[in-house]
Amino acid sequence: MRTGARDVVHTDTDDRSYKVRITVKSLVRGSEEDMRGARVDKALKGMVPHYLTFEVTNTGLEKLPAAYMVYSKLSLNGTDWTHGEKIYLSGGRPGGVDLPCADTAPKTLAPGDSYETCVAYALGKGVDVLSLTHSADGYLDEGGAVATWPVEGGLKTASAGLAEPGDKVRVRWNDIENGVLELPATLVSVRRGRPSDLTSLDLDLNENERRGTPYYVSVTYTNPGPEDLYADQAGQVRLLTEGGRQIRGKTPFVHDADEIPGCPTDWATQLVPPGDSVTECSVHLVTGDDKPFAVGFSEADRPGLVAWRAPVH
Repeated sequence: MRTGARDVVHTDTDDRSYKVRITVKSLVRGSEEDMRGARVDKALKGMVPHYLTFEVTNTGLEKLPAAYMVYSKLSLNGTDWTHGEKIYLSGGRPGGVDLPCADTAPKTLAPGDSYETCVAYALGKGVDVLSLTHSADGYLDEGGAVATWPVEGGLKTASAGLAEPGDKVRVRWNDIENGVLELPATLVSVRRGRPSDLTSLDLDLNENERRGTPYYVSVTYTNPGPEDLYADQAGQVRLLTEGGRQIRGKTPFVHDADEIPGCPTDWATQLVPPGDSVTECSVHLVTGDDKPFAVGFSEADRPGLVAWRAPVH
C-alpha cells in the first residue's frame, strides 16, 4: 500500500465535522489460521485478515470526541470491489489480544494530539487489496469526499478478470414474474457528461452528487425467452472506480431520450419479445478525483459482480 498522510474531514454520529490527518503506516496480510482461534463472528471464519496500522492527528481547533470512531469512515476495498469486513471481537470494538492487531485509540483527542492504532479487516480467499479509502460522510458509494491510498498492482489484478467492452456475457437478473433469468448482456459505451446536462431532469441527487461528473453507461440485454421481458435491468449496473467505489446509477423515466444528452435509451416501460434486444442507459455521478475503471452488474442470488473494462469516451 502507498503509505502516507491525507487531510480529511471526520463526521461524527451527530453530523458534526472535525479536521483530522490520517497517516497510513502499513497494511499486513494475515493468515486464515489467525481467525480460527480468535473470538470473531463465525461468518468471518475462513476469510483472510488484513491488519491496517495508521495514525490519527487532530488538526482542528476542537477536542475530537469518540476519537476511536475515525476508523468507521475507512474502507478496505478488494480487487473484486467488495469492501472488507471489519473484524470485531466479542466486547465490541475491533482488534484485541486474540489477533496481532489492537485498537488502542483513546476516547477523546485534543487539538494537535495524535494516536496510532491498528484495525483488522477480513477479505475472501484469493481476493487482493485494491485500495484503502476514507469517506467524509461514511457512505463510500454515495458521492461524498473520498481520500484514497491505492495498493501497488491492485488495478492490474482487478483488470485480469474483466470482460472487454463488446463482449457478450450472461448476467443473472431476478424477474418477478419468471424468477431468475440469465440474460446475454453487452457493455455498449461509457460516456463522460457535464453537470449542466442534468439541471432540467428530476433526479434524486444528494448535495455531493450535484457537484459530481455524470457518466452515462449503456448496456444491451437480449431476452432469451420464452416470455416477454420487462426492461428494468439498469438498476443492477454499477460504475466501478479506481478508488474502489461501486456507484449505482440514476435511471430517470423520460419519454424523450434527447432529454439526457449522451444517454439514449429505447427501454422506457416497454416489454421485449423473446429474441429481441433492448439498450438501457443509466447515469452515474462520480465525485472528487476518482475515475471510472469498469462497469459491473450485480447478479441475483450470487455474491460479487460480472464486470467489463470501461473505456470512457
